[in-house]
Amino acid sequence: MILIISADDDTMTDAICAWLSFLNKKFVRLSENQLITAVVFDFKADLFKIDINGLRYDLKGFQSVFYRNGSLMYNGFKAEIDSHLKDFFNSELKSLTHFIYYYLEKSGAKIYGNIINKEVNKLEVLHLAQTLGFKIPDTYVISQLMDVSILNASKNYITKSISEVKPIFYENDLYLNYTKEINLKYLNTKNENIIPSLIQNKINKIYEVRAFFFEKTIWAIATFEFSDNIDGRSTKEGDKKYLPLKLPKDINVKIRKLAKILRLKCGTIDLLKNDKNFYFLEINPLGQFHPVSHYGNYQIEKYIADLL
Repeated sequence: MILIISADDDTMTDAICAWLSFLNKKFVRLSENQLITAVVFDFKADLFKIDINGLRYDLKGFQSVFYRNGSLMYNGFKAEIDSHLKDFFNSELKSLTHFIYYYLEKSGAKIYGNIINKEVNKLEVLHLAQTLGFKIPDTYVISQLMDVSILNASKNYITKSISEVKPIFYENDLYLNYTKEINLKYLNTKNENIIPSLIQNKINKIYEVRAFFFEKTIWAIATFEFSDNIDGRSTKEGDKKYLPLKLPKDINVKIRKLAKILRLKCGTIDLLKNDKNFYFLEINPLGQFHPVSHYGNYQIEKYIADLL
């Protein structure tokens, strides 16, 4: 039996499940609407079982586990409870979830996906990538506008979030902190301090690279954009062209080293290619691999289903 853990609306997991059905592999999927309704653990008898939609499963019966995103969800209290009790309840469930992950691994199930390491620190990853030999854009973090003087006024710079993109709602408008180009002359006219901000030298790219690694296999596509947008997420699909890409051997080696140090079993890597070099941008443990699979014609979903 295969255990799938994902969000409800994850189209990539839908495709993997479709392949599992085609291959006649038995699986059960947990998501926001597919809850654990009961748990029965007997440490003395070494019995650890969970109920999913009225059916009981022995955790030792799962030979492989695929984690995409989200978390285990449980059938909660129906009655109203105060915030302190709710926090305690959620803390208990979090500990329970970590034990289930622990037991699945200890019982011999093959674990695919980042079931434990779901997040990385962007600054740590940039520093680590640089130590492994990746080229990265000149990178700065500043919190006082007076320190803008350390930047070379003859170069162009961009800014992006240090953490992840978060939607911001203000006066009925939605704002997304996508990557933006900054105007140094404008900043030099200001006196206010700012929150610590990530600033990088703008790379004059030929194309962007999205690579997806799963275990030791790496797939990549090149994206050519025909617009002036700094962040590709703002570019219309009609202004993009995708091609499958074979990365140089040394880049693949560095990706595998980076993944090993970060203890990541899968993830997406973003790179930029100019006329001379590949530049490392970031890694996302929960990155979308559908564009890589679709535009590269790699059938990654089938590859994963075959492994499970």
